[in-house]
Amino acid sequence: MSAKPRIERAALEAFVTEGVDAATTKTIAARAGVSEGAIYRHWKSKDALALGLFMDCHRRLSALIADEAAAASGIKAKAAALVKAYCAVADEDWLLFSFHLLQLHHFLPYYQEDGRDPVTLVEDLIKRAMINAELPPGDPRVLAAMAIGVITQTAQNKAYGRLGDDALSVHAPLMTAAVQAVLFAR
Repeated sequence: MSAKPRIERAALEAFVTEGVDAATTKTIAARAGVSEGAIYRHWKSKDALALGLFMDCHRRLSALIADEAAAASGIKAKAAALVKAYCAVADEDWLLFSFHLLQLHHFLPYYQEDGRDPVTLVEDLIKRAMINAELPPGDPRVLAAMAIGVITQTAQNKAYGRLGDDALSVHAPLMTAAVQAVLFAR
């Protein structure tokens, strides 16, 4: 494995265990088995490295939500597609996903870089479902927050070790039912 992927994995490990602010380039370099200078050959700073990792996951999640939802027909299927997208990203790289999840507050200013972030995409799905009379009227912002919260709170508990080592997708059927219940609750 070349230096860049080793640095990224080492950085993720440090960021998840220590936090972005507490992790140092010295720690990251030692974990990766490279010099500190190797980090700066690829990134301007530790913060640029952290932001790059965050946005890679963020963009992947956004793209998968858009693709999965577009392929689904009807709001119940789109709700299942939302859960499936989150689970796919979490299951393909749990360390990166948990970093993304646990650092959302840190990178909030970058969260909606192009309007294709997960929250805006889900709000738009809900708005369209209301316009098409698939859902009763309600506040799409609140419903999107609640629907995503079902998934992210479950993932957060997994990150904190409360759900064991199971893949997030093991919980997809229950999360899907809960997201669907949230969308129809009034």
